[in-house]
Order: sequence, then C-alpha cells, then structure tokens
Amino acid sequence: MTYLILSQPSEEYGKLVSHELWMLARPRGISDGETSQFFCGVKTHADGRVAIGPLDGTQPVHADADELSFGNLIGAAITEEEEAGIVAAITEAKGGSIDIVGLIESSPSLSPNLRTYEQLEADGWFASTDEV
Repeated sequence: MTYLILSQPSEEYGKLVSHELWMLARPRGISDGETSQFFCGVKTHADGRVAIGPLDGTQPVHADADELSFGNLIGAAITEEEEAGIVAAITEAKGGSIDIVGLIESSPSLSPNLRTYEQLEADGWFASTDEV
C-alpha cells in the first residue's frame, strides 16, 4: 500500500485532497447524494505530518471530471509545469482511468513523499489498534 505525505500538515487539507481525488471519478452533481465523498484515508502523525492513502491501483476519471479544481488545490505543493502535466494527464484520462501513484511519481515535487505502509509503520504512523 502506498501513501503520500502532504506538504501541508493539515488534516483538513488531506480531506480536501482525498475529496478532490474522489471528484475525479464521481463529479459534483453525480455524487451529491452518496455517503462516501473520499478516495482514501487521511492519517495524522503525532508530529503533525499528514498522509493520505492507500493510493494504489487505478482511479476512474469521469468524462465530466474537474481536473482544474484538483490542479488548483495541489498547485502550492508543485511547480507550475508539474501542475500543467498533472492536469493534462487527468484530461487525457477522462472517460478511462489513471494510476494515481504513477501520477505522483511523475512529479519531482511529490514523488519524494511517497511511502509504503511498512515505511509509515516503522516511522510510528500507525498504533497497533489503527486500521489501514
């Protein structure tokens, strides 16, 4: 399982990123009445860092997905060129699917923050009673 440690140490920001990832598959207007509005979980470390995940597998991208909203949300954590590349990749994937980990790996600003479950566990992210 793969997780991303976010540049902003805010659980609220983590929820926003997870929500916007969900919106790629289930855009507003389609998912309004659904119970879940999040793609993945949000985990806060005792030191304040925040990670989202697991992010493995492919994510469907709806034809009406708002890739600009997602790009704007994460724009502060990446370069303008990376944002343009991520938005372009999501645009290209509309009506199909996209590998979220692959998308993150393509961003030099984000890829160093990818961690496996085992790495996070070794760093004290999960107490023995936590769910994955």
